[in-house]
Amino acid sequence: MADSSLAIGWLLRAAPVPGLTLAEWDGRPDGSAELAVGVVWDAVRADLELGIEALDRLRLAGRAGPALCAVRENLVTVLVPVGTARSWTPPIAGVTAFGRGEPLRVPVPRISFGPYHWLVPPDGSGFLTDPCWLRRALLRAQGVYAAVQAG
Repeated sequence: MADSSLAIGWLLRAAPVPGLTLAEWDGRPDGSAELAVGVVWDAVRADLELGIEALDRLRLAGRAGPALCAVRENLVTVLVPVGTARSWTPPIAGVTAFGRGEPLRVPVPRISFGPYHWLVPPDGSGFLTDPCWLRRALLRAQGVYAAVQAG
């Protein structure tokens, strides 16, 4: 994994008050803090199974940017460029895009297990998943699950 301090610095760009975010990461048992979407990235959230399948496809293609899992909510969230939420059409069942004004609970970069954890941690470079590649991966993953349910 890349230098954690670079990743923390990158994430803190989305923190309304960076000092409070650091304290929240340190003080919460799950190591998470609420950051603002639409400042450094937008987010695309998918049902867990669909999101994991799509993320696996993106990883294999070398196209996966930071992505996290919210275990209790059964969701995978992929970070995408700002503006993606406005242009996320047509909708995909089980998938929501959100941008400016929405909060996102994010774990500190080193967390790879627990209620909120990184599936693909940020490396601090600013690399984000391309929304076109993500849409393609989600649609293919949806096709896999439709075939399994039909079969």
